[in-house]
Amino acid sequence: YYRQEECGPGGCLTELCIQLSIIMIGKQAMNSLLEMLFPLFYKWMNTVKVHMKPNELNRHKKVSRRYLPWVRDFKLVEWGPRSLFPEYLEMVLQYGFVTIFVAAFPLAPFFALLNNVFEMRLDAKKLLTMYRRPVGQRVRDIGI
Repeated sequence: YYRQEECGPGGCLTELCIQLSIIMIGKQAMNSLLEMLFPLFYKWMNTVKVHMKPNELNRHKKVSRRYLPWVRDFKLVEWGPRSLFPEYLEMVLQYGFVTIFVAAFPLAPFFALLNNVFEMRLDAKKLLTMYRRPVGQRVRDIGI
């Protein structure tokens, strides 16, 4: 009688190590790739949506084939109200995985460091080149 839920005599540490390596390496690489591609897709969608016709551009005497700067800026992806929340949530979840399962996967802190360095550069490039500047809003207090 064999059940798949049971561990072998040595324990489930090997299976846990394999699962954590998939999470720490594969899933983070896939998330980084998607995080790079989604803003490019949204930027392309905004370009299609805001596309100006060539005869409208020729109306402006100084602009022949180039877009005006404000049109280029308007094609960028809009800054959402909770735009930094997913970035912080990703770091908190990663910290939890590293802290809890470091005994099962000792290389987890190293891969977390590599991911954080890469993620920091990727987020900086994404926020500077693919998103519009956030619009300031008047509030009564600082939220406390």
